[in-house]
Amino acid sequence: MPRAPARIRRRYVEGVTEVLDFELEETLLYGVYRVFGPPSMLKTMNCWRRAWDRWRDVVLPKVLEHRPGTRPFAMYAVGEIAPRKLSVPLPSGHGYWSLTLPAARGGEVTHYLNVPEPYIDNECDHLYRLGIIDPEERKRHHAWQREIEKYGGRADKYPLEASLYE
Repeated sequence: MPRAPARIRRRYVEGVTEVLDFELEETLLYGVYRVFGPPSMLKTMNCWRRAWDRWRDVVLPKVLEHRPGTRPFAMYAVGEIAPRKLSVPLPSGHGYWSLTLPAARGGEVTHYLNVPEPYIDNECDHLYRLGIIDPEERKRHHAWQREIEKYGGRADKYPLEASLYE
């Protein structure tokens, strides 16, 4: 069966094609636990905000299409969405990843990246309670979760931007 031709997206800046780096895209999506290059560049809130403002229009539509019921980590990091709180204290000596960033009004906000339930609320339920997602997106999220479980966690079809270019 022949493959459909890939859509090539281009972002022109002063006559030069600019492509979102896959490490930066994964950092904006998942936080800092997947890759180790860009987190060294995203140490302050201003760095996160600059990166998110620059690449928001590329990342967010793909998340809404391929990962319903979730939002990119960058939205939590820059304060667009309130962070999820721990519902049960973490055990001592846990190996879960967290990221602490300065808060907008002083202090710090800790985001827990890979903490499972029951320690932290499900992201879809959290977004639904905040009114960010509607019941239709919640249904699509549950269907997407069933598909991921069916394939052993390997059904995430989110296409990284760098893979769409020739």
